[in-house]
Amino acid sequence: MLERHVSGADNRGSVMTWLNSGIRALLLAQGSAVRWLREELNSLKVRIRLTDGCLEELAREADQAACRAAATDNDASYMELLRRQLVVQANWVRRWTTTDEKVAADDPLAQAFVRIARKYALPRPWKLSEPIAVEVTRLRPSWAWTADFRPQAAAQAVGH
Repeated sequence: MLERHVSGADNRGSVMTWLNSGIRALLLAQGSAVRWLREELNSLKVRIRLTDGCLEELAREADQAACRAAATDNDASYMELLRRQLVVQANWVRRWTTTDEKVAADDPLAQAFVRIARKYALPRPWKLSEPIAVEVTRLRPSWAWTADFRPQAAAQAVGH
């Protein structure tokens, strides 16, 4: 009874239940996802301050991932799936702001996070490469003073 029906067919596993859809609407309207994301970031000790817009966009990404997961996972509620996805987003923020690791270019979820991180200019630590001694040949500077150069005349021209 709680399943949505399309064309009278039972689509269990392909769409969210009405109950999950109602819970989703309520959680999004209350801003619970953003609040839970902030709590998760605090528990991971992420000290980078994120703007409200960044947090909202990360929460939207988590919501979309939870909706996709709800379509295939019959046992978990939308709220459980959203919480899991918020943990994933918080871990991405921690990883992005504390490491210099490369992000897989072929992972669409990772690239979605990278897009948000760059859009909101999330800081990223970077390491310098190991110093390497390189021999450099330098030319000796050759100072050719003109014969009529007088330091006093130059100082007077400047106004001293």
